[in-house]
Amino acid sequence: AISRAPATALRACGMMLGVRARAQLARCRRAPWTRSFSSPAAPGAGGSGSAENLATAAVVGACYGGALLWVYRDEQEKGAAAPKEDSEVAALATGIEGVLSSLQQIKKRLDTMDEMQRWLAGGCKTGPLLVVGTGGGSSEVFSFRLGPDRATLMPASPPVSMGLNPSFVSASKDGSKVFVAQEGEVAALAVDRGSGKLSPLGTPQSACGKGTCYVEPDAGELHVLAANYVGGSVAVLPVQEDGSVGPASDSKHHDGVFKPALADRQEAAHPHSIRVEPWTGKWALVPDLGKDMCMVYKYEDGKLVGASSDARHYRAREGAGPRHLAFGSSQGKRFVYLLNELDATLSVLRMDTATGSLSEEQVVSLLPWYVKPVRTGHCGSAEVAVHPSGKYLYASNRTDHTLAVFRVDQDSGCLALSGHVPSGGKTPRHFKVSPRGDYLAVANQSSNNLVVFEIDPETGMPAKRSTTPLPASPRCISIIDEE
Repeated sequence: AISRAPATALRACGMMLGVRARAQLARCRRAPWTRSFSSPAAPGAGGSGSAENLATAAVVGACYGGALLWVYRDEQEKGAAAPKEDSEVAALATGIEGVLSSLQQIKKRLDTMDEMQRWLAGGCKTGPLLVVGTGGGSSEVFSFRLGPDRATLMPASPPVSMGLNPSFVSASKDGSKVFVAQEGEVAALAVDRGSGKLSPLGTPQSACGKGTCYVEPDAGELHVLAANYVGGSVAVLPVQEDGSVGPASDSKHHDGVFKPALADRQEAAHPHSIRVEPWTGKWALVPDLGKDMCMVYKYEDGKLVGASSDARHYRAREGAGPRHLAFGSSQGKRFVYLLNELDATLSVLRMDTATGSLSEEQVVSLLPWYVKPVRTGHCGSAEVAVHPSGKYLYASNRTDHTLAVFRVDQDSGCLALSGHVPSGGKTPRHFKVSPRGDYLAVANQSSNNLVVFEIDPETGMPAKRSTTPLPASPRCISIIDEE
């Protein structure tokens, strides 16, 4: 096509391409390095990053340069008298050299950067998102981006203001939404995975009780389930088509007779969490700290079926204080790992998914032998999670500010203690293991910091990598992994 085109047409084309190349290069110079050049663009990122600008400038510049140099050299070979436009062609050809020189300088700069430098220079736009709920009178939910070193946390966007104490956050499977438990309400946030921006979805809905402390979607993400510590109740709320939360479709209130000797913490029912088991999706489990029970309700179409007196409910030891739970499976057996806050123990329960019944297989202490459990608020054991491999289990202790690490027997599902690791702060209320199992992040509520640990794949032991301060008390972390 070039060989058949008149010189005047090529010159016009070259000038047009040159203008575009210069504009694109100017954008590249002005824009921050918004993307790691060794990884693909983050889904949903708005606009063109500097990587795209640089690529376009290079392509357009090459076309521009090729066209103009062909014209310039063709006229030189013809030996014809220099046309009056020849000086313009020569000037444009000189401009090509300037564009190419600038591109070479940019390339040299990139070549000297390691992956972390590119990530930081690029505005931290790739990598997992950590969404952090806060409490202690705060009203903000934060989002952070984790760097390629799996240690550095950088703010992904300004925090979003919610209701009072948005203390528990739970992301949808695709990472497009985060559900939030705040005082007496459940809310939803839209997540821009490219920018990390959090935006409210719809209107917060009543959780049918006070002191809402937990929220989590069911397997189909058609409903979210919430627990109200102060209100002594649990609720189910539908998820609307736009991702917002609708009015509750069902709720249960717990009551009972309580012993005066335990009235310091167990004067009433205190549901602390609610989760639907992952194997059949037919049973919703509710650890109730006040009742010393793990309630098991049949779960059908957004409804909780069953009475508080059903025989399938698991009764813990007196004064144990069930708080949170995790699920595991081994050799076709289904296990529920129930963390008890007040006596700092963990109950290994085998679940019959046909009937919903729980049978106790083992009880282990979460504290070192020389540390005694404490019943005072915000001082007991707090969170439990099973590693994605199923080989390890982690639990947090606010009594001595540690993480307890256990090996999971792959035949029996029972636990053996590997050791205790300092949480990197005070009062580790919550932590989250990454979906790939390569790191975990801890929310230390009293020292107002987030701590990232690398997980040894051979031993499961965490090793501290970084500490990030917060302007509020972190209460929960939800991880949205890279696609």
